[in-house]
Amino acid sequence: MKRRKTIFRILLTLMFTPFFLTSCIDDPEPPILDVLPDVFIQKVVEDGEEKYALAFWIFGNKELESVTIEGPEGGSWELESEVINPQIFSLFPGDEDYMPEFPVAGVYEFTVTSTQEGEAPMKADDELEDEELAAMAIDSLKFESSQVKVYWETVTGADNYRVRLYDEAGEIIFLSGQLADNKTDYAFSITDDGWIESGSIPETGDNCRLELLAILYETGAGVDKDYNIQCISIASEDIVWE
Repeated sequence: MKRRKTIFRILLTLMFTPFFLTSCIDDPEPPILDVLPDVFIQKVVEDGEEKYALAFWIFGNKELESVTIEGPEGGSWELESEVINPQIFSLFPGDEDYMPEFPVAGVYEFTVTSTQEGEAPMKADDELEDEELAAMAIDSLKFESSQVKVYWETVTGADNYRVRLYDEAGEIIFLSGQLADNKTDYAFSITDDGWIESGSIPETGDNCRLELLAILYETGAGVDKDYNIQCISIASEDIVWE
């Protein structure tokens, strides 16, 4: 399955409504373009080897037309619009994008253009630190009493965890809430909150993929920490729904 998922679907429960991006909604004059950018690392283990890839997203206070990024050592990227919300652009890695080398730390500069006619592009930046989490690992995963139960050991430095489930087509169908940094197990069933929509609940015999995420925020991230991710360490396991 591909990991190329938008931030909107991956972190569906986050509220993309900080005050400074919404306070001008009743103003008769068009608001000046303002954005929240983020660059962070996604880390996986493939065939026993730790691999890394960059992920980007940005949220604007109005519809965006285009977003490009220049990296600290000459790399460049072009983000894609989130169909559900044109204020969000993102770029997430596919399987082929993960490499053994740690991504280049430093300042990543976003050039952002809105759909407002005549408005000049703006620049914003976000710094990628050189901090990372250890590899996330699933200790065990089983069906019991009509629930999926997943167990793990805590990852040093992780701020919280999440569990998500994909169907055979690679579409996310379940996302847990944030789990505390000392949590080591999680269970859910078809009657729990977190399902993306009722029609996506799997049936017996369906192939699914469960992912366990450990999340690290940027140094000094405050109340807006969900917009300032530094690293997501991901473990996954294929399951047959029971």
